[in-house]
Amino acid sequence: MKLKDLASVIRSKNASPFITTLDMFFEDESNYDRVKSSGVISTETVARVYKIPEASVVGVWFVDACRGIKVSFLKPRAADDVVSGDLYGAQQNAPLLELEVT
Repeated sequence: MKLKDLASVIRSKNASPFITTLDMFFEDESNYDRVKSSGVISTETVARVYKIPEASVVGVWFVDACRGIKVSFLKPRAADDVVSGDLYGAQQNAPLLELEVT
């Protein structure tokens, strides 16, 4: 099953001009637990999917209290850089949508 079929919200946003944050929320405990225990959301996966060095992944956090997962990574260019293609951090969640969760 794909991540987009298990999560009720998958979104991205700027955490600063230098960091993009991804949020995933799940309506029920079973879907959250399935994704969390699968190991599919990890530093290694984020680096591979976003084609960035693992050192650029600031962190992956599982927040059980709200059935949420937060991922943050360094942007290749600051949001206000004249050649940046990511001013708002929007639509950066797309690479996660098709992740297979086993």
